[in-house]
Amino acid sequence: MDTINEGKLVHVARAAIQSMNGKTIRLSDGATVETDALIFATGWKLSSTEIFKPSLRAELGLPTPLDQYPPADSAYWKSLDSAADAEILKIYPLFSNPHKEIPVRECSDTRFRLFRTIIPPKLAVKNDRSIVFLGNLANAQQATYAEVSTLWSIAYLEGLLPDMIVGNQETMDKEIALTNAFSMRRYAGRGGNRPNALLDIRDWNDLLMRDLGLRTDRKRLSYERSSDSGWGWWGLKAWKKEWFEPYVPQDYRGIVADFIEKANRDSEARKTK
Repeated sequence: MDTINEGKLVHVARAAIQSMNGKTIRLSDGATVETDALIFATGWKLSSTEIFKPSLRAELGLPTPLDQYPPADSAYWKSLDSAADAEILKIYPLFSNPHKEIPVRECSDTRFRLFRTIIPPKLAVKNDRSIVFLGNLANAQQATYAEVSTLWSIAYLEGLLPDMIVGNQETMDKEIALTNAFSMRRYAGRGGNRPNALLDIRDWNDLLMRDLGLRTDRKRLSYERSSDSGWGWWGLKAWKKEWFEPYVPQDYRGIVADFIEKANRDSEARKTK
């Protein structure tokens, strides 16, 4: 604390962000800060839209007041949302008959339009890897999801995700619409425009891991790497843990090293072509 108060190493600016331009951040007290990267933590607030104009919110895929949303975008997403909802109902017919006591909660803003609930598709297809939005997915395993989603975001920012995943806006927009449709049906009554995966978070973590090219069977993998391989009795020990024991944060130990190793292999493979 003394180091902070003395202004050494850590410099505290007790003011709000007024605007950002390039590497310059202008604060509400008139001061400016030069930075290579900015982490804007909003705490329990669901979005950081106050620092963006409505037109920029729409471009970034952030919740935007319905009356300020571009008409063309509104019509575009209305069509995608309708098709996605029909597809979700086809896959899960039970959702067609929600409980009568579930309240219907209206929202004055658009939904989040972020691919994987993290990145703006419009920027991704332009190879603009300048911004990500973390923490928007409501879930019941925050510690694990925070690690996996952060690694995914860094891979995106560094251009290490395959173009087949983040290179086509139409594909990403359809995925976004499906995500929102499932969330609205699966967690009807929660209201708001925030995507939910309270009980489905393992599927989300697996999805991000597959994007990264990493194995999702972490318990089985840990046995393969240990002296107790778990392959006795045809691997029943590893199989039992993989399918019948809950996943905990420590099961994802080593994913950063695994991804770095994979990225290095991919880099070497490209050099030999």
